[in-house]
Amino acid sequence: MSGYEAEEDSARIVSFRSPRDSSGHGSHTASTAAGRYVTNEERKGGAPMARIAVYKTCWDSGCYDVDLLAAFDDAIRDGVHLLSLSLGPDSPQGDYFKDAISIGSFHAASHGVFSCFVGKWS
Repeated sequence: MSGYEAEEDSARIVSFRSPRDSSGHGSHTASTAAGRYVTNEERKGGAPMARIAVYKTCWDSGCYDVDLLAAFDDAIRDGVHLLSLSLGPDSPQGDYFKDAISIGSFHAASHGVFSCFVGKWS
């Protein structure tokens, strides 16, 4: 059971359980990173020969720390080399010992996995 499923009333669950995203944002950012050539098209992603592993971290109602940390653990276990997270808080968190993205990133780095991400603030 995910953090989302534990928090939400099961009668109200509308998000996909698979890594499929309902907004298209994750699919868009993945194709920007690793999109391959398409017949009769000149565009491609930045690393067209890369393989993508997708993990469910966010739901229609938001992102839960437990799901985010589980995705970091799954990626490490699966042998992922680079994590690209297109998510983040609305403002800087400040306390890196309580922030799930920071905790997961430090954990991944200790296993030789590089993490990069962009949040909503600049």
